Amino acid sequence: MSSAITPDETFDTEQKAAIRDELMKVLDPCSCMSEHPVNIVDLGLIEAIEVEDGAVEITVLLTSQRCTYFLDIDDEICERVGSLPGVESVDVHQDTSGEIWTRERMSERERTARRERFHDQMEAAGVTPYAERSQ
Repeated sequence: MSSAITPDETFDTEQKAAIRDELMKVLDPCSCMSEHPVNIVDLGLIEAIEVEDGAVEITVLLTSQRCTYFLDIDDEICERVGSLPGVESVDVHQDTSGEIWTRERMSERERTARRERFHDQMEAAGVTPYAERSQ
């Protein structure tokens, strides 16, 4: 199983850290339709960042291989990362290895926030989120 690039990932170059920081400004389009937009790094969509001689390659593992927003995500990544000093080209690749996105790829911060929102919504609705065991 592969692992996602995390918000607190350490890199061997400052440029990779700057790229990750720009990626943290890219919001997942589907999450933007809710009241809680999530950036693609916190969501666990960034599989790899490779840099060689000004050429940047970013691999993303989408929540669905059929994501209709891939082109929008690609465009924003290219625009943001392409504006960084020393970056001459940006290519975004979708991971098609068969790896499946799971919520465990999300940052711990986002998983915690998601759990808290769930519990708050259940409390506000007056429902118990878990079935009680009968004797």
